[in-house]
Amino acid sequence: MSLKRIVIDYFIKHKLKLILVILLVLLSALFAIIPAQILRYFVDNILPSKDVNKIFIASIIYVLSYVCLGIVNFINSYIMLNTSQYITAELRIKMMQHVEKLSYNLLVNTSSGSIESYFNNDVNSINELFTSGVIDMISDIFKMIMIAISIFVYSYVFGIILIVILPFLVLFTSFIRKRMLKAQLRTKNLEGDINKFLLESIENAEQVKVNKANKYVLTRYNKVLLSHFKVNQASNLYDAIFSPFMQLVRNIVICVVLLLTGYKNDIFGMSIGMVISSISLLTDLFTPIENIGMEIQTIQKSLAAIKRINSFLIMEENNDNDISFNSNNFDIVYDNVCFAYEKEDVISNFSLKINQGDKLTLKGPSGVGKSTLMKLAMGLLKPSKGKVSIGGIDTYRLDDESRKKLFAIVYQDPFFSNGTIYEEVSLLDENISKQEVRQALNQVGLDYIDDIDKILIPNEYSSGELALFNIARVIVRNPKIIFLDEMNSKIDPYTAHNIIELINKISKDKIVISISHYGELLNKAKVIEMTKTDL
Repeated sequence: MSLKRIVIDYFIKHKLKLILVILLVLLSALFAIIPAQILRYFVDNILPSKDVNKIFIASIIYVLSYVCLGIVNFINSYIMLNTSQYITAELRIKMMQHVEKLSYNLLVNTSSGSIESYFNNDVNSINELFTSGVIDMISDIFKMIMIAISIFVYSYVFGIILIVILPFLVLFTSFIRKRMLKAQLRTKNLEGDINKFLLESIENAEQVKVNKANKYVLTRYNKVLLSHFKVNQASNLYDAIFSPFMQLVRNIVICVVLLLTGYKNDIFGMSIGMVISSISLLTDLFTPIENIGMEIQTIQKSLAAIKRINSFLIMEENNDNDISFNSNNFDIVYDNVCFAYEKEDVISNFSLKINQGDKLTLKGPSGVGKSTLMKLAMGLLKPSKGKVSIGGIDTYRLDDESRKKLFAIVYQDPFFSNGTIYEEVSLLDENISKQEVRQALNQVGLDYIDDIDKILIPNEYSSGELALFNIARVIVRNPKIIFLDEMNSKIDPYTAHNIIELINKISKDKIVISISHYGELLNKAKVIEMTKTDL
């Protein structure tokens, strides 16, 4: 679903809010000219009477007109803020749903910084499109039209002069707009690089300090920041030129009006009150024009963000995983499988059958394809050639529900997201009860935990205990196939042996595929030594 569809659906659902926004925009334009009209009447009719009561009442009315304008703008801003929060929240939900449908290969080849930039920087820019972009710009345009009409009513000569000036201002604004968009697009792309670098630096902060690599990291960071700074300056330069230029033109026009009126009173055919009112209108006219300059910057920034998000939303989804697994045959078959990362062959003509209950350990140096074979078995990757199947079904074709029931993986680095112990073990699966979580914790040796509703804080547990939490996740799901991805590389040998024994107990009738030195200790383990030449 596109951003356009989300916005349309929102306003279809909230028709009254849309009508209210339109009404408020019109009222805002109307109140933009009322103070000047009151000022004209005040100077031409009230002041000459020298009636203190009338002067006081007129002054109160003049002030109240600005109060009403402020109230209208406040209500409009509140509604648009509420609208933007809903739309951006809905957009983030749709984007996350899209991430879940992306193929594993595409996802891992997209930098984490770029994805983070889509969700934060780009979505925040779209939020500004509603809060200080399109609606404000439409409102300011209506104000300009109303002010121009009022000046024409006062004096067609003055109105014609204004009409002559406005096209130049519009052309200048257009000039700024075209150049700003290009700079905003480049800035957005570089923001993704900055976010990626920051995430990498934070994740590896310990290694940076231990290896005294601060200078190296700082040099790289400065290089990325400098590139971003240069591109961002191009956009800021146009923005800096615009506002002073508009103020200069406004003051020149006001000065010319005063000089011509002083030289010849009837040159514009206006009374003193009209002249003062016109100057007020001119000030109010250039204010929305200056605002439009800022709004153009916001809109250009938002358009750049929309283009990036649209490019993200059209990333090819994995539409192949549409088959539900209903077979009793859980054998995994590799049939002349080939796979390459960016044209670099990793797996070549690999064939193997893994029967239900088999325990397989993959050994070999880094880069020979151990993890790739595991990902092919899970269906995260699609073979370049050949076939990987379970029960005769291509693994990459399995739907998410089948994949969830069939597979479980124990990673080297367990993933936790600040949930309770129950939430972290059950992963919010409604079919898993708290009693089942307690039983799983008891089974893995974490029976001393008496409160599973407290937050799981990783720093409070050893690496071995965190690995046990990960195994408890496997136990409560009771999958047919278990993958061990270097799950015990960071724990001591004693704990690792205990974990292997635990896996032996829970996996008697299951397939276990391990990438681990201790995987050889699995009951009846079959060891495959992998080398580059073999594959």
